[in-house]
Amino acid sequence: MIAVNRLTALGALLAAASVASAPALAEEELFPRIEGEIPIEIQNDYTFDADNKADELNDTYATIEPAISIRFTEQFSFETGLVLEPVLDPDPNDDRFFEDEGLFAETAYLLYRGYNFELFAGKFNPTFGVAWDNAPGVYGTDLAEDYELTERIGFGGSVTLGDEEVGTHTLTANTFFADTSFLSGSIITDRPRNQKSDGGVSNTEDLSSFSVTLDGDLAFIGDGIGYHLGVVSQEGGVGDPEDELGLAVALFGEFAVGEDTTVGPVVEYVHQSDAGGADEDRDYITLGLGVTHGPWNFAVSDTIRNVDPAGGGDSDDNQIQVSGGYAFENGLTFDVGYKHLEDGGNESNTLGALLTYTIPFSAP
Repeated sequence: MIAVNRLTALGALLAAASVASAPALAEEELFPRIEGEIPIEIQNDYTFDADNKADELNDTYATIEPAISIRFTEQFSFETGLVLEPVLDPDPNDDRFFEDEGLFAETAYLLYRGYNFELFAGKFNPTFGVAWDNAPGVYGTDLAEDYELTERIGFGGSVTLGDEEVGTHTLTANTFFADTSFLSGSIITDRPRNQKSDGGVSNTEDLSSFSVTLDGDLAFIGDGIGYHLGVVSQEGGVGDPEDELGLAVALFGEFAVGEDTTVGPVVEYVHQSDAGGADEDRDYITLGLGVTHGPWNFAVSDTIRNVDPAGGGDSDDNQIQVSGGYAFENGLTFDVGYKHLEDGGNESNTLGALLTYTIPFSAP
């Protein structure tokens, strides 16, 4: 009955979003206005043949991420990103079907857009690394999500320079701390609110952590080549013996091969000194290649994570995935994937299927 109620609520949300997605005005925009999109994912992961038998389960869940922009003027807006997803880990060997889903605000900040710059303040996701977002495939981003920065409070800005000949280049700087406000909790399923006493890097309630990144395209070398350079410093929280320092370097692109085929390679290296405030270093290497041919897609990616604690005894984790899918004319996509994970000396295998659909909306 609980699962049926969740599916009913999900259906109501989709219906309401469809009503809200009226066609945008083709003429001059009116302000204030609301616009955004609702990406919807329904995924099933079946984990089997695991060394740790507690990891073997079948998990079906939704991830819905409404992105809403309340634009007061052409330059000034309030941006918020909501997330509905499982907020608790599954119990060992306990299959789940749309359980433990919680709704929370991942971002909520004020944004000012100038001619070639932006300023923002509030709760946001600081920039650092790209493989957690653009590594191809159903499972391509999984290990890289270790160093994704989310749900921080602070402020920052960016400036974009360049032209078509030399490429455009965006320098972004952020200063922040981990969210400990009421927004760090969730509704539907309760996610415990973050407390300063919980510890963790940047969980300091002061602006002692920062990231600086440079993103752009290398038009002077060739079309379709992008890059990312990043550094992040996060002060240790309560109980953390060290501060974390991270460095990121990435190259990626998208190139046409023939009339109806594109290829998109991704290469990223990330180093973390005193990762997570602990006395250990971590290195991540992500390699990925996505191929699209008409409505079809295929992706293969591999992420290697080396963990080197103080005193020696380093270890290597690895995840390789292959996946493919089809994009229908109505915007629905369907993908299937397989991943093999080696984590902390344990191996497991996962088969998965993913349905995605995005609903845009706007209202003057």
